[in-house]
Amino acid sequence: MIQLQKFTNLIDLMVYFKNEQVCNDYLEKIRWDGNLKCVSPDCQHDKVYKCKGRYKCAKCNRIYSVKVGTIFEDSKIGLQKWFAAIYLVTSHKKGISSLQLHRDIGVTQKTAWFMLHRIRISFGLTAGSEKLSGVCEADETYIGGAEKNKHANKRTKGNQGRSVKTKVPVVGILERGGELRAEVVPDTTGKNLKQFLAKHLKDGSGLNTDEWRGYRGLTKIYNHKFVKHNDGQYVQDDIHTNTLEGFWSLLKRGMSGIYHSVRAKHLQKYVNEFVFRYNTRLQTEANRFNTLLQNVSTHLTYKQLILKY
Repeated sequence: MIQLQKFTNLIDLMVYFKNEQVCNDYLEKIRWDGNLKCVSPDCQHDKVYKCKGRYKCAKCNRIYSVKVGTIFEDSKIGLQKWFAAIYLVTSHKKGISSLQLHRDIGVTQKTAWFMLHRIRISFGLTAGSEKLSGVCEADETYIGGAEKNKHANKRTKGNQGRSVKTKVPVVGILERGGELRAEVVPDTTGKNLKQFLAKHLKDGSGLNTDEWRGYRGLTKIYNHKFVKHNDGQYVQDDIHTNTLEGFWSLLKRGMSGIYHSVRAKHLQKYVNEFVFRYNTRLQTEANRFNTLLQNVSTHLTYKQLILKY
């Protein structure tokens, strides 16, 4: 078992990762823990030679670095700055903007924006695969500016309530004392809500919601109870969705206070970022850093990031 470092602040982190070699060695321990194997998906051979910071597969003869197959692949930014960026984005309660990050680590704003998006795709890999159980809360929210806060000539008619003309719906489910899951959905109709619940919640579990009609018919699958928000009822005994609504407030404050404007195609990555911080809220900042570093085995190119769809 590898011994992970316990950083108490950013200064400790930068003192430990004093050069690229230390960073490379730490990433190797995190990724492979001494069990080196070929990174080629078609090979995966377990006999690998190490020489001068590079690795060579004994079977396919591929030569690669520890960065291959991670968010650091093809990046000209050193791991020292990458590690500082990961520490900052995971430790700041509401995230960090690309403008702030570019000033903090000495890169351009465009580079900082690209780095943050590469880090965000790793947040989605940390979610558990097991379905939630026990007593859970499900609710939905909408990300987008309120019409009343817009200038009169920029308001969209008929965009009140649950309209998705200029807002994007997000549905979430939270197990009390456990994990939170959240996903961007096309709308909050019963079809999408029930598909989301079937994916993340075990049959027979307790489920608290509001009275929205999209949740009708769930009593056959779950122990479904609800409160009537439209009647001013928010808590009835232990039936409420207040815990999950508390997370929505954190998400919206981060969106409006730090990121200001987020395109719909990127929204899921931002949601994953806030979900990660919520699910690791009881961990130390050092553990959050190490947890994310254990889930960097994915890759995003700039072309993929700016692709229009």
